[in-house]
Amino acid sequence: MHRESHSQFPSTHATWIVESLANGERGLQLAQLHVMERYRDALIAYATALPARAVAEPAELVSGFFTRRVATEGFLTAWRASGLSLRRYLMNGLSLDARTVLRSERREAERRRRFATEEAAEARERARREADAEAAFEGAWARAVVGEACERVRAELVAAGDANAWEAFEAHVMRGEPYARIAAARGGAGAAGEETRTAEKLAAEKLAVEKLAVEVRRVGRRMRAALRDTLAEEGIAPGEVERELRVVLARLRA
Repeated sequence: MHRESHSQFPSTHATWIVESLANGERGLQLAQLHVMERYRDALIAYATALPARAVAEPAELVSGFFTRRVATEGFLTAWRASGLSLRRYLMNGLSLDARTVLRSERREAERRRRFATEEAAEARERARREADAEAAFEGAWARAVVGEACERVRAELVAAGDANAWEAFEAHVMRGEPYARIAAARGGAGAAGEETRTAEKLAAEKLAVEKLAVEVRRVGRRMRAALRDTLAEEGIAPGEVERELRVVLARLRA
């Protein structure tokens, strides 16, 4: 900071401030008001070139400086002891205050950046967990709906004396067993692994497999109908049942 003699100011100006400071709190207030009015425009011009101009308007910097520094009880007293002209003391003070504002704003900007980063990460994690929870719920719900439909169809087939059709559907669709193995277990085709078969046996095996396929498709149609009924009972709108049925089956496959 440059040091300048008080004599560079009109003696009446400096003398008036000093005399005002000697007149207690009221004198201090008058001196502060005088300094703020006299130097406001000059300090705004000075603030336009300060680095803190990037985070605050010059008038805001000066107003803040007046509030935080000039309006304090010891500011003008410290000026008298500094040996600097008042304008130099004000410029130095504004420069220091503006640097403080700039550092504070940069710290706040960094804090906001870190907070935003953490918030974004938490939001992603929250969304992932919510998606996982929803998928778990929907999967369990789909299994429950299908289980209810299965029990309904199974009971109907058993009551109608058609338990074999349900067993074939359960083995092929739910357990993934091939038709040939199911037919062999029923005794309607040659045992699996036989190396020599007559044309008659091969034809019988083919017929048994075809019958099983017809049975399974028939039960499959009843299952889809039962699923539609179950979904309708869940409150699914009639126009949405088919779409919801596809969703349920896709969740089961997932």
